[in-house]
Amino acid sequence: MIIFIKLNYENKYSMVEPTLHHSPLMQTLQQALPSLSPALRKVADFLLRHPLLAATHSIEELAQATGVSAAAVNRLANSLGYQGFGGLKAELIAALQEAVSPVSKLRQQIGMQADDRVSLSSLLSATASNLAFTADRSGALQFELAVALLASARRVFCLGFGNSAYLAGLAAANLAPFCDAQAVSLEGGNENAAYRLATIRPEDVLLAISLPRYSRDTVQLARFAVDRGATLLVITDSPASPLAALSSHVLYAIADHPVLAASGTAALALIESLVSAVMVQNKEAVRLSAELSESMLQYLYWNDSAQPPKRG
Repeated sequence: MIIFIKLNYENKYSMVEPTLHHSPLMQTLQQALPSLSPALRKVADFLLRHPLLAATHSIEELAQATGVSAAAVNRLANSLGYQGFGGLKAELIAALQEAVSPVSKLRQQIGMQADDRVSLSSLLSATASNLAFTADRSGALQFELAVALLASARRVFCLGFGNSAYLAGLAAANLAPFCDAQAVSLEGGNENAAYRLATIRPEDVLLAISLPRYSRDTVQLARFAVDRGATLLVITDSPASPLAALSSHVLYAIADHPVLAASGTAALALIESLVSAVMVQNKEAVRLSAELSESMLQYLYWNDSAQPPKRG
């Protein structure tokens, strides 16, 4: 099922919000979204995309921001099991407090470093947390489905802009020995990316990667691929990402970082995991990998006194 939602591409997210989307309230909203009426869906989408702002709104302000009536806001809250908007807002504030607590602690630790230095342990702790959340958020079934899509695709197009362009290129390069994979976002910018994607067909898969701050071009090209009948597989950081609304095939790579706009470590780990799983599914993969490694020996360095590895 593909859900199209009007999106605000200028929205920027703090590092609190991806963590917030693990809360029971946000997960309930995500699950309810496909079955909501258009009016209630507008409110739910606003809550997912702007939770910090929604927590400061009155019911009238939220109704005005979403273009619906205050009664519709209350109906959404009641349908989710809360006693009107007041109950939903209280739950949202509680979720925000829980999300802010560990982030504030980490920021405080960083702020206490002498000479504005950031400790390696603090940064690696944030990375470890991202990986743990990613393993929990991208479940085994969704991962297995993603692997099956890549392994059975006629062609795999890998798309991303900004820092995500490097992740998309890495995905294409590592998938190439085991399936027909190619990077879309190479030199030439979005115009040439559109040219490369022009031949995408229903038998193909577009692997689209987008982390904060999100690229409008990635969303537009992903929508083009969907309109052409191709399967869209997304790697992004949270359900609030514009890409998440375009496909039911989503792997979440948590991108929280205390300093940078986003961390790509979890996305990289997901890409490596996908490549490994696709390789294992390919019966010829082990042989191909061995032949590839052997053919590359002449380009690699080893100690002249050591014997090059023998095929066995």
